[in-house]
Amino acid sequence: MSRAPAGQSALRTGIDLPYIDRIWRASGEVAIDEALTPEEAFQRLDPLFQTPGTRYAVEGNTLAYAKHNPAAQDKLATFTSGTLRVERGHDGKSRLLFHVRSNALLLCFLAPLLFLGFAQLMVTINAWEKADAAAVQSAEKKVADKPKVKHELHPIDKLLGAPEPEDPEKKKEKAKDKKKEKFDPTGAYVLAGLFFLIYLVGRMLEPWLLKRTLRAALLGRLDDTQTQTNRRDSGSVAQPEAC
Repeated sequence: MSRAPAGQSALRTGIDLPYIDRIWRASGEVAIDEALTPEEAFQRLDPLFQTPGTRYAVEGNTLAYAKHNPAAQDKLATFTSGTLRVERGHDGKSRLLFHVRSNALLLCFLAPLLFLGFAQLMVTINAWEKADAAAVQSAEKKVADKPKVKHELHPIDKLLGAPEPEDPEKKKEKAKDKKKEKFDPTGAYVLAGLFFLIYLVGRMLEPWLLKRTLRAALLGRLDDTQTQTNRRDSGSVAQPEAC
């Protein structure tokens, strides 16, 4: 694995937003059991970045990467950008620190807010319709209080067997039944809850899976089927870049 030219910085992965960026970012560390140099550690991690649409750069003990539209079988598909850094702790053992970003987690966090907005819009529309219905009912009540005129058929029409005229009140009742039903916000609330649950599970599970993948790569146990498949499909591998 080649390094970026000296004096050039690694790939930038976004703007730091304290507290807010914790929604879609994850940080942690993986212990390196063997005495590996940063270059040796990144060499073992190299298969993770040999995928189409991946850009990465190495500067000293830090690797920065960014993935564009990663394939589903990409082991880093959830975390599309981030930095990896190899450091030596006070106990003399090396460790790999990671700080990564996930657009998928961000979308799962925003989706409930979107559906809650839809639900609130439905509630507002229902309130407007209820107010309109109350106004119409009040007007109808005033009309109903007036003396009703009984409509009768002409004697000739009766002789010819014509049907009796329909009561206007019955017509109004039928019209009410044909009115469009109100919007039900229940479905929007259910979807909001579902996406929020997905976010909570992913926020806890995905960083754990990432640590497991990085640990397997550092131990040389990473399944390289993904890399071989991507190379066969694309005919090329990702190359290190520098910014």
